[in-house]
Amino acid sequence: MRIAPVAALPEIRLYAAHPASGLWRLTRPQGRAAEPEEEANEADEDGPEPQPPYWAYAWAGGAVLARYILDRPETVAGLRVLDLGAGSGLVGIAAARAGAS
Repeated sequence: MRIAPVAALPEIRLYAAHPASGLWRLTRPQGRAAEPEEEANEADEDGPEPQPPYWAYAWAGGAVLARYILDRPETVAGLRVLDLGAGSGLVGIAAARAGAS
């Protein structure tokens, strides 16, 4: 994983998954070995790169909400907020930067 700015939110940087991070391996059920095709893809540098799981990157909906909050900090300043299920905690980070607790 690497730290990268979020699209449309250059003021926020998150650890972002990328195909080579190997994070996609966590999507296998615990204890399940890789299928032969999966092992071949892992070893084949010219083969398709597996994509990271959906929960390993900032969701577009969360980015839109975060942008709204950063552009209008008065909507959350001084309030207590809970970011639940909006993608990577991005909205909560934006709210904290805008003065929420």
